Amino acid sequence: MRITPLRGIGVTWLQCPVCRLKCRPAAVGPDGASPRCGTARPLTLSLGGRPDMPTPGTDRR
Repeated sequence: MRITPLRGIGVTWLQCPVCRLKCRPAAVGPDGASPRCGTARPLTLSLGGRPDMPTPGTDRR
């Protein structure tokens, strides 16, 4: 059994724009519809993956 991470870099979550359901890509139907309301094309979410090193040229004070 594979355990998938819930957050971090490289983790994908989808959110339906109509019913606001957040789910993993495995829960989406074969046609790409939301499992709750059936709306096509859920939005891809980014949940806080932070880079390890700051980008060059940024000055933090």
